[in-house]
Amino acid sequence: MGLSANRVKRKAILELEVTVHGEKKWWKSVLPECKPQTRVLSAGYDPALSENSAKIPIFPTSTFLFKSAEDGERFFYLQNHPEARQDGDELGLIYSRMNNPNMEIVEDKMLVLEPGAEAAAVLPSGMSAISTTCLAMLRPGDTVIYSAPIYGATEHFFDNILSRFDINAAVVCSPDPEGYKSAMERHKESLAAVFLETPANPTITMTDVAAVVKIAVQYKGRNGKVLVVADNTFMGPVFQHCLPLGVDLVVYSATKFIGGHSDLIGGFVLGDSKNITRIKSFRSVLGATTDPFCCWLMSRSLETVELRMRKCAENAMKVAEFLIQNKKVTKVIYPGLLKEGDPQHAIYKKQCSGPGSLMSFYVDGGKKEAFEVLNSVRVCRLAVSLGGTETLIEHPRRMTHADVPEDICRKVGLTDSMIRLSVGLEDPEDLILDLKQALDKI
Repeated sequence: MGLSANRVKRKAILELEVTVHGEKKWWKSVLPECKPQTRVLSAGYDPALSENSAKIPIFPTSTFLFKSAEDGERFFYLQNHPEARQDGDELGLIYSRMNNPNMEIVEDKMLVLEPGAEAAAVLPSGMSAISTTCLAMLRPGDTVIYSAPIYGATEHFFDNILSRFDINAAVVCSPDPEGYKSAMERHKESLAAVFLETPANPTITMTDVAAVVKIAVQYKGRNGKVLVVADNTFMGPVFQHCLPLGVDLVVYSATKFIGGHSDLIGGFVLGDSKNITRIKSFRSVLGATTDPFCCWLMSRSLETVELRMRKCAENAMKVAEFLIQNKKVTKVIYPGLLKEGDPQHAIYKKQCSGPGSLMSFYVDGGKKEAFEVLNSVRVCRLAVSLGGTETLIEHPRRMTHADVPEDICRKVGLTDSMIRLSVGLEDPEDLILDLKQALDKI
């Protein structure tokens, strides 16, 4: 037996009656007074609707049966006319391009970990989350302002893909809020959205989200409101929450810390119900569907995301302290090393509760010396991506950010001597010894 056609509402899951060995028991589930780490274990899933399975089943089906023709008619009407949905209306299961129990369960679990979110949409990748959001929320003639540096594929999408839809992109290369104010003023007639990635990839530069939001609300832009979107992949959902800081939408590459095992590709968008409903409509039409098994893997991973991220951050601090003392390293960028008096430290203390596990460091030299280190590591793994259980090391300028324009690279300090490191769950002493022997090769 599967889930009922109507998804179980998060607020309604207070007590679930189940039968164990013939005896009636009450399982307290998703209690409001419990912390997110407790609630995420049960959120969105009622065992009583799935043969009392302790863990979520996988629903590898393309289509769902209707109890009546009237139900089928109503479900399709609500799917095609989201503006007609009233409070209490639930979109029944129709077809897995539109919705699937595993999609809905993982969305409800993610909501537990993202304060301020009314709804969530799961997508097949982080880039799918970004592109679907932009296509849903922007229109020809709009301008989106985005922060730099930013993930290479995101930069390519803004500068080379959106232009095909007559959507303009303008870049801000400094975390100074005045830079955003100047950009918004220049584009105030066509301004529609601001996109922030903080911390930035790969310089770990932090943007004062609340300060940018404060500026954005002063502009009506082209659509009556300037939408502010934040990519929270590197710090969320444990060390940073952007919706309470005033942004409208938060996007994630769930491939990274949320998935956390380098075995899936996924993404999320979270925000208010109206915006997410609009994004889900585009998701369905564009066919941006996340398969049930991937959703199941993400549901599994959300149960341990806090434990993994905190342990990785603990390891990263020890690695960063080693790197900053090494004579072959000229600079280390890691939030845990920021000192009072540094503007970045003030932003970090204002909007983050921990340093995360991503850092970048510069070696004494250039591409040759950086490649020497990358080719010499034995415990760290030479690969792109980040946020996995294993430590990953890469060269941003020639790999993930290879197509970023040279002028932007110069402005933000993305040079050939930079190495990006995502610290995993290995023993930190092993990582330190590995990096030491690799740096000694320079």
